[in-house]
Amino acid sequence: MLKRFVLFGFGVIISIFFLSLGPENRMKKTFYAYVDYFSINKRVITHLYSDTTIFTNISECQLVYFGLSKESILSVLEGGTVNFSKSDKKKSPCQLFLIENIINSKDYEVLFKYCDVKEEVSVININILDQPSVCVN
Repeated sequence: MLKRFVLFGFGVIISIFFLSLGPENRMKKTFYAYVDYFSINKRVITHLYSDTTIFTNISECQLVYFGLSKESILSVLEGGTVNFSKSDKKKSPCQLFLIENIINSKDYEVLFKYCDVKEEVSVININILDQPSVCVN
């Protein structure tokens, strides 16, 4: 019986070694995916990544006012945090999520609209934290 456990343990160690080799560390990616699964913040931000993010007229005006590009605003998702107290996650069919992050040494908050039915992501509003909104009708 002890011989089987030793053989099994040796097999586990060798398989972990082979999975962690190579240019793309599959073991590390899988481990981080399991750890991030329980983070609601990471799950929301994963849904907000989209190739076809739509910018509203107000958000495009705010981009010009702050002198930012669309790519820099979408970089708010990388390492950003979801402010759930200011988000409307129960709205149906589209939820609103406020993402906060630092861009160019300023604290920005970006309001995203996520429609899960159409898999559509829109940027609704861009604002610097604790400052009045600009380009609002």
